[in-house]
Amino acid sequence: MKNVLICASALGTMLVSAQKKDTIKSNDIEEVVVNGRYYQKYKLNEVSGSLRVQTPILELPQNVQSVSSQVLADQITLNMSEGIVRNVSGARKVEHWDNVYSNVFMRGAGIATFMNGMNVSSTWGPINPDASIIDRIEFVKGPAGFMGSMGDPAGFYNVVTKKPTGKFANSVRFTTGSYNLFRGEADLDGVLVKDGILDYRINLMGSSNNSWVENDKTSKIIVAPSITFRPTKTTTFTAQYNYQYLKFNQPGAYLMSNDGYASLNVHTNFNDPNFKKTEVKDQSLFLSLDQELSKDWVWSTQYAYMDLNYDGGSWWGTFDPANKNVLNRTLSNWQAKGKNHIFQTYVRGKLNTGNIVHKIIAGFDYGDRKYIADFSSFAGGPFPIDIYNVNYGVDPSQLPSSDFYTLNSSAPFYNDQGVKYTSYYAQDQIEMFGNRLRLTLAGRYTSGKTYSAYPNLSPGTPIVPDTAGEFTPRVGISYSINKDFSAYGIYDKTFVPQSGTGIHQTLITDPFRGQNIEFGLKKDWFGGKWNSTFAVYEIRRQNILVAGNSNENGGVAFQVPTGEQRARGFETDIKGEIIKGLNIIINYAYTDAKTVKDTDPAKIGIQSPGNAKNVQNTWVNYRFENGLMKGFGISAGYQYQGGRQSWYGVSATKDQSLPDYFDTNFGVSYVAKKFDVNFMLNNVLNRKLYSGYRGDGGEYAWIYNAPRNWRVSIGYKF
Repeated sequence: MKNVLICASALGTMLVSAQKKDTIKSNDIEEVVVNGRYYQKYKLNEVSGSLRVQTPILELPQNVQSVSSQVLADQITLNMSEGIVRNVSGARKVEHWDNVYSNVFMRGAGIATFMNGMNVSSTWGPINPDASIIDRIEFVKGPAGFMGSMGDPAGFYNVVTKKPTGKFANSVRFTTGSYNLFRGEADLDGVLVKDGILDYRINLMGSSNNSWVENDKTSKIIVAPSITFRPTKTTTFTAQYNYQYLKFNQPGAYLMSNDGYASLNVHTNFNDPNFKKTEVKDQSLFLSLDQELSKDWVWSTQYAYMDLNYDGGSWWGTFDPANKNVLNRTLSNWQAKGKNHIFQTYVRGKLNTGNIVHKIIAGFDYGDRKYIADFSSFAGGPFPIDIYNVNYGVDPSQLPSSDFYTLNSSAPFYNDQGVKYTSYYAQDQIEMFGNRLRLTLAGRYTSGKTYSAYPNLSPGTPIVPDTAGEFTPRVGISYSINKDFSAYGIYDKTFVPQSGTGIHQTLITDPFRGQNIEFGLKKDWFGGKWNSTFAVYEIRRQNILVAGNSNENGGVAFQVPTGEQRARGFETDIKGEIIKGLNIIINYAYTDAKTVKDTDPAKIGIQSPGNAKNVQNTWVNYRFENGLMKGFGISAGYQYQGGRQSWYGVSATKDQSLPDYFDTNFGVSYVAKKFDVNFMLNNVLNRKLYSGYRGDGGEYAWIYNAPRNWRVSIGYKF
């Protein structure tokens, strides 16, 4: 914590100094943004069109933070699991098979994954979004009724993929680094038919890298073509196809010990090179049509299809009762398929009633997300290892044959689950007094169902989905104190269908409900070069199913929907160009998330799984624009997490607290007209960084982050 305070103090001095020195007028700032060769786009003023609302971020009655592709390039971030979240207050990646998908927590709970404005969340998916196809990432904090109302009230992140720009802008990039990292990218952006009639973009990526742990290697391929077609001046059609192939040794490099967290060498691996490798194939198709109906009205329609296939296996282990250093590993199948069909259609426009402007959105959403898997266990084994003296090379004849690794719908642990919903919504943003005061009134009705079952464990028992239909209102207000300073408040709700068995075998169908009350301040500084956001909020997660008193039901267990969790806190984000050449990202979040209602008094006050009470991030990038150092840049950053809690759950019998976390980064770079090179040193202090949990048997389980490592990225534009 001392290091954090020292760094924060130094940065505060820099900010004050920057404000005193920078006397550039706002009209000059716009010129720098457009023409400056070394300008770096850290601050985004608008949300993407995929979020439907066309209100500037400064005027939105909600905390929305955007991370540009420029930030990812400066940090040499390759995918969602590699620290993208450090650019947003309070967002954290929580481990568990983290080289496959991103499990991101914010405001006391896991958040959903959206892509191009559509909810694509699934079990163990989608695949980690790769930086090669990302244009920006938008973090929407709290419920957002204009996007959906079925989910956790913590919010979501929206990955906006690269699309044609209508210009010839080609680039290639090569990245290398520690653990035999080799990665090549190509971004080909151009015009097929001039005057904006037909544009194209193709993104290609191939990479191979080992890991800091033994016997671990990952290979990845991405092919992502897209086109934009404008048959008329009022009609725009865009099609995007993404193909991702991923092959790796293991989904997550978990270590276990009875002797405490981080008690094993950082290079240790419990996986065996003869265990089956996993291959993942992910295909997605995004189609969108925008039709201008009149000067102020547009009709938009989107469709997404996603096809996800896993072919692999996984291991787990328990300790030998007779020897605490011997872990008995068992093997399981991991065959899975996921298919998503998502459709949206809506109209957006404005009309006037006197001096009042109404910005209206109204539409319909449909989603059908399915996931089936076979998690069957292998009857052979176990495969014991001494955790302090790991010997690799399990006899292949003792391992499952290839016939074992199939998706068998008759297998005992065949899993069938999904989400399906239809939703109608309307929103009116009422602008009054020359757009100084904005009142948002909205409502959404969603009818949805969720289901998840192992049907072969209870033969003959049909899968009964959890169903619910709810109307969720949204009320927001935003007031412009002046042209670059606004205050806002918001009230919004969500729900998730659920079911349980109540007293006397009654069926509980009350859905899980969430709500958010939030107030905040937003300000652009020095003509919009950088901005700051401050928000306070309280989220309630209600109707959580908890255990009833079995003595009231003849000794038979039952549930009651009376559990409640509360997340309360504040967040602040600073982002943009403080003085010419100096870009920063500084954020802090305090999150107090805990159980406030439960039939078990011992659980009241327990911190919510996956939470961290204090998260503070800093990133500084300075580019010299004159003199002998012209074109050179220096970068530095850190992340601090305190009061961490594992994701294991409030029902865990052991303490789930984790020690504080402090990561550091340093880099140097050079940018010319068409050429750039960037060197980054990560985990500069070479600390043992990890996240994990403690099992009910008392064992400690954790995943290390990489020790000190380096990367070099070289790019060329043509």
